[in-house]
Amino acid sequence: MTEKILHFVKELLWISITALVTFAILYPVTSKLDYFYWKINATFIFVSLTYFRWSVTLRSLPFLHSSALRFALFTLNIPLFFYLLYSLQKIMLKLDNFFTEDLGFPKVILFEDLKNELFKYMTTEVVLFGSASLILILAFQVRLIISYWQLYKHQANRMMED
Repeated sequence: MTEKILHFVKELLWISITALVTFAILYPVTSKLDYFYWKINATFIFVSLTYFRWSVTLRSLPFLHSSALRFALFTLNIPLFFYLLYSLQKIMLKLDNFFTEDLGFPKVILFEDLKNELFKYMTTEVVLFGSASLILILAFQVRLIISYWQLYKHQANRMMED
């Protein structure tokens, strides 16, 4: 029981750290704009960081030992991938227009040089974390398939020995 609580606290700590990093990455944008797309942008960052950690440390995460949960994650990742792909395309179209009003209302006066810096940061951040979230969803899917394969192979070998 104590071990489960420790794993829960550890995962809660990781989620808190991921949320803080997400906030820190979005702060340069949200401090200058009343950003319309902050939720999906935060989702890009959160999914990227979380799925990277889950892909690397799959075996040490006790809540991912359940086959039912792994299957549910595998299934839910498919629509999540297409939703994030659609959202990334939508935000990139808005960024290509180079109109601040398409992304949110300015909180500060945006002179041309500040607007250029803001759009450059937003484009870099959206492309990096948007594409990373899509790639890491695919990587996590592959990782789940490999873990299923290893489990099946282990069970088949054990049945052959009996």
